[in-house]
Amino acid sequence: MSIDKRTIGYYDSHAREFAEYAKSADMRRDYEHFLKYVPKGGSIVDIGCGGGRDLRFFRESGYVASGVDASEGMCQVAREYSGCPVVCCDALSWVPGSKVDAIWANASLLHLKMDEIITFLKTKTDFLNPGGVLFFSMKAGIKEGFDENGRFYTPFSELIVDSVLADGKVRIAERWTEGDSLGRGGFHWEAVILKRVD
Repeated sequence: MSIDKRTIGYYDSHAREFAEYAKSADMRRDYEHFLKYVPKGGSIVDIGCGGGRDLRFFRESGYVASGVDASEGMCQVAREYSGCPVVCCDALSWVPGSKVDAIWANASLLHLKMDEIITFLKTKTDFLNPGGVLFFSMKAGIKEGFDENGRFYTPFSELIVDSVLADGKVRIAERWTEGDSLGRGGFHWEAVILKRVD
């Protein structure tokens, strides 16, 4: 299984429009929480990089950033906007050429099924360098299923965190709850930083 074809189709058809919209989000708090765990000049892979907003910020802040996205349209926009390398594949298929210092999965894993999210978090943390971190954020307070634009969503669940921690390979470095940085209502965000246990 991988990200739903209708979801990918939406992002392919609205890549530039969505990328422009996403640029208005205030990500400073999330960046601050995340980057204190990443060595200066370290490697960051942005899973579900969208239009490249976060990739560009990481690169301009001195990190070695690269992206992954399942939408060809988004990958093209991300490469142009960020100046970073971007691989077009789904999150579960992604395998890096070498281990990395950090993985950033902001508002992207929520397009997968619950068991796929858990599988991603359990397996991709193996690609972190010692002490490496994985950040992910998901909507909470929504129902599982398709929205009005045909995009599939899985809401945040404590089951995700509990299942990943059960292996003992990672621990929670930080987690927090926040409102929507784009001003949308009816849900909130749960953000989690997992740190590799060595």
